[in-house]
Amino acid sequence: MNTKDFIVEKTLKLILKKGAIDISISEIRNCTGLTTGGIYYHFSDKSEIFEAIMQKYIVDYMKIDFDKIPLEGSSKERIHDGLLYILHHFTDGVEIESVNEKINYGTVLILLTSTGYADDEVIRTVSQTGNDIGIFLTDLVEDGKRQNEIRKDFSTENIAESLYIMYMGIQCFWLDFPNEDINLIFERNFEMTWQAIEYQ
Repeated sequence: MNTKDFIVEKTLKLILKKGAIDISISEIRNCTGLTTGGIYYHFSDKSEIFEAIMQKYIVDYMKIDFDKIPLEGSSKERIHDGLLYILHHFTDGVEIESVNEKINYGTVLILLTSTGYADDEVIRTVSQTGNDIGIFLTDLVEDGKRQNEIRKDFSTENIAESLYIMYMGIQCFWLDFPNEDINLIFERNFEMTWQAIEYQ
């Protein structure tokens, strides 16, 4: 790992430990073991370190590679597995290489965005990710209708919207109750939603 990434990761860990972003360069120096000059060699100031943290752990992490989502089987299986993949993309944690552990992504999301450090790029990324999930679900619903596995008396847009709202509800529940069995919550809610949209 290069020194710049090391500073970013150690600073994030410090922010999470402290529960706040109001940290000093001396605190960053102590947690990294670098000199002040060593830190300023890579970053012009503290805000640039925070911007690098936001880029790596919010902007980059929120981006989903939909081509990597395994989609096989019936429409029910494809929608189920697709949504579960997206959910785990967020809930499985962010790898911090320098300390060889995973952290709760919910903690990162809440701490960094609730402190007002969510810049325009973060807001754009959140919006784009939501739009991409909507398109992904719309395509799966259309395919399910063609295969007579999803009911046709509801519009594709309404069904995709219902699936998206179900998913977002589970993600918000996880943020509020991180110790609950999120897989069990997902399975229960997905089954109820599927019963409502299954071809009759």
